[in-house]
Amino acid sequence: MPQAVIAIIKGGLGNQLFIYAAARAFALRTGRELYIDDRRGYTHDGYGRSYRLDRFPITARPMPEGWRVAPTLKHFRHRAVRAWNKLLPRDWRTYLAQRWDLPPGQLTDLRPRRGRVTLSGYWANEAFFADHAETIRPELAPPAPSDARNLDLGERLSTQPTVFLHARRIRYPTLLEPDYYRRALEHVRKHVANPRFAVFSDDPAWVRKEIDFEGSPVEWIEHNADDEMADLWLMSLCRHAITANSSFSWWGAWLGGPPSDRIIVTPDHPDWIIRPAAGWHRIPFDFQPS
Repeated sequence: MPQAVIAIIKGGLGNQLFIYAAARAFALRTGRELYIDDRRGYTHDGYGRSYRLDRFPITARPMPEGWRVAPTLKHFRHRAVRAWNKLLPRDWRTYLAQRWDLPPGQLTDLRPRRGRVTLSGYWANEAFFADHAETIRPELAPPAPSDARNLDLGERLSTQPTVFLHARRIRYPTLLEPDYYRRALEHVRKHVANPRFAVFSDDPAWVRKEIDFEGSPVEWIEHNADDEMADLWLMSLCRHAITANSSFSWWGAWLGGPPSDRIIVTPDHPDWIIRPAAGWHRIPFDFQPS
């Protein structure tokens, strides 16, 4: 039996990137081959989301069909496997579900004794893969778009002191107050000379109404409504970032490179499952229901 780790992919693009990164680091840490299960996580997806990692130069194989113990995550066989493994010592499990109440060591310290281990969770914390960031970052580099408009825009954003600002408002359970963005802009202006801003939002009218850029140049990125991959690519080219409480802009900032010479501002709340990366400037916030 091959020494393997199977990652169950689910959720939107940002979640998929977290799942891959954690599983890839775990495979490297334990000398295993990484396999992707790209089906079970989408059989009951109520948002119409789909597997997107096939657009990236990832290092993983499709999971063999012979390894599939159940057709869906809600199937009784899948639930039985998950329940049985909870009774086993952690290193003897063949199925590991993320525990939100446990530190990253639940995965980073795992030394499995079984040939195949399946990982289920979102693993939305850089600590799960920070030790292999140099390997993972190029594997998750967003593909460049093919149209001239985005390519020209990317060239402009990458050669200027550009700060991307992301605001997510539509069909989102928790919203950031304008005060978060005001404090983020204040921090950026203290550390970036003559910043230029690139705004990514599903509700640009809200940004125009609530956010004061105090005369700084602003580029409104509104033409990629049906191409999130192009927006992720553009975000990754910006030198600095103001992220939303969103895995999507988290990755837009992280893929731009280490924070050693960059200013990354991110919201922080103890109940927010996505943890800020090391070196990012954290601004505490309160959840506002949508």
